[in-house]
Amino acid sequence: MLRSFSSSFRYLLLALPLLAAMPAQAVTVNSYYGRYVAADKAPGKPATSLRGPVQEQWHFTDRAKRTYTIGVLFPHIKDSYWIAVNFGIAQRAAASGVAFDLLEAGGYPNLAIQIQQLKQLRNQGVDGVILGGIAYEKLDAEVAATTAAGIPVVAVINDILAPQVKAKSMVSFHEMGFKAGEHLRRIIVEPEVRVAFFPGPRDSGWAPESLAGFTDALADDPRITLLTPLWGDTGAKAQRSLILRAFHFYQDIDYLVGNAVMAQVAPATLAELGRSPDQTRILSTYLIPEVYEHIRAGRVAAAPADLNIDQGRIAMDMMIKLLDGQRSGVDFPFRAGPEIPVISSDNIEVYPFEQLFGDRGFAPVFTYRPTEMETEAR
Repeated sequence: MLRSFSSSFRYLLLALPLLAAMPAQAVTVNSYYGRYVAADKAPGKPATSLRGPVQEQWHFTDRAKRTYTIGVLFPHIKDSYWIAVNFGIAQRAAASGVAFDLLEAGGYPNLAIQIQQLKQLRNQGVDGVILGGIAYEKLDAEVAATTAAGIPVVAVINDILAPQVKAKSMVSFHEMGFKAGEHLRRIIVEPEVRVAFFPGPRDSGWAPESLAGFTDALADDPRITLLTPLWGDTGAKAQRSLILRAFHFYQDIDYLVGNAVMAQVAPATLAELGRSPDQTRILSTYLIPEVYEHIRAGRVAAAPADLNIDQGRIAMDMMIKLLDGQRSGVDFPFRAGPEIPVISSDNIEVYPFEQLFGDRGFAPVFTYRPTEMETEAR
C-alpha cells in the first residue's frame, strides 16, 4: 500500500503563507562543483570527480518561473527529524510559489513501498522529485527511469549512488560520526571506557557512514573499547529494545552513542535499568528536538547538528533552479550542505530551537498548492 497520510492531516494551506513571509536568509554551505561520476564515488563521501568543498553562501531563488509540482519522498515522517526537513521544503515551496506532494514509506525496511511511490510520482507526471532515499544503491534503476522520463531527481539528507541523480542536498554522515567521536575523545576522563554504538538501519546510506566516521575518529585511542554495533530501524520501540539488548550482553557500558532516536529514548531506558547519568552517558550522531531538550537538561552530552531544515530548503531550491533551466555543478553546486556544528551545553544558547527545527507548532504538510492570489502575484 502506498503511504500518504494526507487524509489524516488537514492541509495547512493557511499556515504556509506565514512560512513564505519568513526571510530567505543565505546559508553557509560546503559546495561541490563539476560533473558527477558515480564510478568515482565511495559511500559517505562526495565523488572524486567533483571539485570542493568550496565554502560559500547559498542564495535562494525568489520565485520560480512557473508553478511546478514537485513530488517529495521520505523514508518516514514518524519522528521530528523528517518533520524538520518537511518544514524546510514547505517553506521554500511557499516562498517560491511551487506545489508539492509528499509521500512517506513508513520506515527504512519499506524499500518496496518507496520504489512504488517513485513509480507513482513518475506516472502522475510531476515536474521533479526530491528523494530522501531508503537505500544507497537499490534505488538506482528507478532514479534512472525517472530522469529518462524527463523528471529530474534531487537527493536530500540520505546519500544515494544513482548515476543519473541531478543534485544532492546533504552533509556527510561520515563527518557527523567523526565529530561525535572527536567529542567523545575530548570529554573522556576515565583511563578506559566501553562504548555501545547504535548506527541505525543497516541498509541505509547514512547509518554505515556514521559508524565509519565514528570508528575513524577513535582509531588511535587505546582508552576506548567499541562494542559490537547494534543495528535497527529508527523507531522508538526498536531503539529501546536495542538498548536493553546491549545491557543484556554487556553489563558495564560507559557510553551509549548513536542515532538520535536512541539518544531520545536512552535517558528513560537507563532509568528503567537503574543506571544513573554518571554511570552511562549518552551522545547522539545527529540532532532532533527531543535530543536538543535532553542536551539543555544535561541528559545527553552532545550531538552534531546537520541543520536538516536548511537541507530541505536547499533541496527544494536546487529543484527550482533545475526546472528554471540552470545547470547543477556549473550554475549552482551539484552537492551542497550546511556546515556542521556540535551542540552541547557549552554552546546550546547560540543555537535557538527555531533556527534548528522551525516553528514549534509546525505539523507535517503533505500537500501544498499555491493560492490563486499567490500565483497571480507573479
